[in-house]
Amino acid sequence: MPHDPGTVASVLGAGSALLALFAMARVACIDIRSLEIDPDWAALAGWAGLAAIMAVEGPGAWPEAAVTATVAGGATWLAVRLRPGGMGRGDVVLLALVGLIAGPDRLLPVMCLGLAFCLMATVAYGRARGKRFLGHMVPGALPFMAALGPVFAWRIASGLRPEAVPPGTDCAVFVGLAGIAFLSAGLLAGALPMAARRSAAARADRSRGHDGRIHQPQHREEN
Repeated sequence: MPHDPGTVASVLGAGSALLALFAMARVACIDIRSLEIDPDWAALAGWAGLAAIMAVEGPGAWPEAAVTATVAGGATWLAVRLRPGGMGRGDVVLLALVGLIAGPDRLLPVMCLGLAFCLMATVAYGRARGKRFLGHMVPGALPFMAALGPVFAWRIASGLRPEAVPPGTDCAVFVGLAGIAFLSAGLLAGALPMAARRSAAARADRSRGHDGRIHQPQHREEN
């Protein structure tokens, strides 16, 4: 039988969900700027998201959320141990957060969408930096938060107002469009300044002579 949250639970769930979405956006912004996962903001996103899920779906939602977070984080930790350098400890925290918020039923779609967004971010950052494909670092929080955020928002909205949330294909369209919008905003904030700096540096190099000095173009005077 589906859980029917009361008024207080609905308010707490909505408030916690907004806090979780803000923390997810903050995790992505910090990663864009410094290429690091902030554990404090990730923890806030996880706890607030879990509180929202429990308020909307009932206390029985936390065991499966904890198990999914353990599986996702543990698998990432194992990948880090087996292949050092490819991923870092921040990725363990990131994937544990994804597992906690997505839950077992939504983990696979979120992971697939997140990986697709990672590919798009890799191409965008590669073009901005002038690097070869997969030969550079990409902020992983941006694509995975872009995939997780809309799914989480849809999950909470479905628990609060199930009659007002259309299921099925409309859900996939909403998640895809919202995720692409979030990803695009992050790429504009992260990759576009890199491309602008690279273009400015290239113009500066072309203006220098063989002696390393900047030569201004000479204009002939007309009589």
